[in-house]
Amino acid sequence: MGTRYFADKQGAQNYAIYRPSYPDSVFASCINFLKNGATNEVNKFPFAVDVGCGTGHQSTVPLAKYFDSVLGIDISKEQISEAKKSKHPENVDFKVSAGEALPVENETVSLLQVAAAAHWMDLAKFYKEADRVLTPGGVVALYSYAGAAQTSNHPKSAEIDPILKEIAERPVERGFFVPGNDMVRRRYTDECFQIPYSDKTRIDNIPHPITNTVEDYIKFCKTLSQFRRMEEAEPDLTKQWMEDATSRLLNALETTDMSSQFTYYLEVHMLLGRKPHQPK
Repeated sequence: MGTRYFADKQGAQNYAIYRPSYPDSVFASCINFLKNGATNEVNKFPFAVDVGCGTGHQSTVPLAKYFDSVLGIDISKEQISEAKKSKHPENVDFKVSAGEALPVENETVSLLQVAAAAHWMDLAKFYKEADRVLTPGGVVALYSYAGAAQTSNHPKSAEIDPILKEIAERPVERGFFVPGNDMVRRRYTDECFQIPYSDKTRIDNIPHPITNTVEDYIKFCKTLSQFRRMEEAEPDLTKQWMEDATSRLLNALETTDMSSQFTYYLEVHMLLGRKPHQPK
């Protein structure tokens, strides 16, 4: 995991506060795929590893009810520090580590998942490491959300959604997307993402509903790597534009209160693959 966009303390704290967790359907998809390949009926699996776990609540903690133990790893010491300080179940632990060199024994991991981080990794090295640590029949899962936020069944969607799209596209227009961001935008369809197991599947367009205040939505956007680069390179221009976009969003929502809530949707895409029960 060679790219570090959330290594500073403030970035890690903002990540912990404003990054949303994933919908239950994402974790259910992982578990169902894992169960479908099990050789006997299993209610709870031994061990899961969440790579690029960030501050833990987004994708690590939700696994706790499905596994005897869960390990979240991230290359950022600050992210892991925030994760360790957070409230989490006793069967969840966190360590600083790269995803291409996992701190676990051979063939011990039932589920190896990467949420919104695979696009920053050396995937050839990661898949080799995945094959080392996964149990026979173990599952590797990569997923992320992509695209502009959209409202649904909101009476003002026609006014709100173009502003949400503008906010999402601004870093692209200003040239602050890097290859990793483009890979997310292409929804992990690049050849390098293709899981090297024959038993694999892809799930697209999983709805990811999020209810936030206007203020928290804007702060969530600012945790995205492309926004961080844009703010660093063009602080005054970005500040002026974001204030204008926020004002127009409030007007579309017919409010002046930054604490007003609204519900928007992102879409999650997933890649799932199963290590063979028998050696190749």
